[in-house]
Amino acid sequence: MSHQTFFRLFLMIIFVSIAFACKPSINKQLDRLLEDGSVIQTATFCAKHSHQLQDRKEDCDRVTKDAKSEIDTILNRKLDLGIAPVIVPKSQGEEIEEFLKVHTQMGIRYWEIWKSNVILE
Repeated sequence: MSHQTFFRLFLMIIFVSIAFACKPSINKQLDRLLEDGSVIQTATFCAKHSHQLQDRKEDCDRVTKDAKSEIDTILNRKLDLGIAPVIVPKSQGEEIEEFLKVHTQMGIRYWEIWKSNVILE
């Protein structure tokens, strides 16, 4: 291996190391989501990183409760509509579906009800 090739490889390794080191910590990412993200996005993040966020359990429990409340509110509209499905904006529906896939307990409880009663538009 020539010196030039070795030097390029060395620079690439340094660059990749710096790029990974610059990623915000899990706690900082959660703080940003709590400030700027939707309840569903934040609850999904908490579910994906539950082991790493043990010290933030209260925050994650709160947003998960709020996400459940939001899903309940949407599904309760079904009662008002009778046989008609509930129409939800596509972006919001996709966020909720991702949450239900990631959060096992919520997915077991809501997935079939969600898919049979909600249309994304």
